[in-house]
Amino acid sequence: MKNRVAVLVLMVALIAGPAQAGLFKDSVDLADLGQVDAEALQSLQETEFGVFLAQVRLGAAKSAERRAGGGIKAAKRIVDAEELDLKAATAEIKAAEANEDAQRREEGAVVLAGGREDLRTAKLLLAWQDQEKQAAQAWVGMAKTGVDLAEARRDLARVQLLHQENAPGADKYAPAEFEKIVTKREKEYGKAGRKSETEAGKAAKAKAAWEKVAKNEFVPDAE
Repeated sequence: MKNRVAVLVLMVALIAGPAQAGLFKDSVDLADLGQVDAEALQSLQETEFGVFLAQVRLGAAKSAERRAGGGIKAAKRIVDAEELDLKAATAEIKAAEANEDAQRREEGAVVLAGGREDLRTAKLLLAWQDQEKQAAQAWVGMAKTGVDLAEARRDLARVQLLHQENAPGADKYAPAEFEKIVTKREKEYGKAGRKSETEAGKAAKAKAAWEKVAKNEFVPDAE
């Protein structure tokens, strides 16, 4: 039992340490928590671990944002390549017209029409990837507010424990003020969540628009 308590106290210090300055002024001093009986600290496990989970989710969101950035770069390269092909096809038609070569012009017109469709598809791909980037950014924003909320709940739990245990230094913290902070963070998280959901919906629509055109371009040969 003592080992479990020791591990818990260490976990509290490691998770809270980097954020000790807090995202707001009234963060709880670990020295004050040190006045609380070690057994009582076990009640903080859920909120302490909640901060860790929120940080993990933020890391995942940032990773997705980086991947989305790579998707945009790849899509832009495709658009650039299709635009060059379109210019080449246009130049071919002009050359055919200058030489009064009707067959060459007709063949060039077919290539030009296909090039225009390819460029349209590439631009839809880019639009989708761009929206994926915005959705990823919104997810990062939600994850950041999730960390803020988890930290606010953690600090409220710490303050409530200090008062519950009548610990020295408890009077330095007003539970009502920490409750207000939690309420504020909850509203921010809700707003960020709605934005993330909206941007994800836009990304899904952009993907569907690209897939609709892309599938029409790749019709399998009849057997």
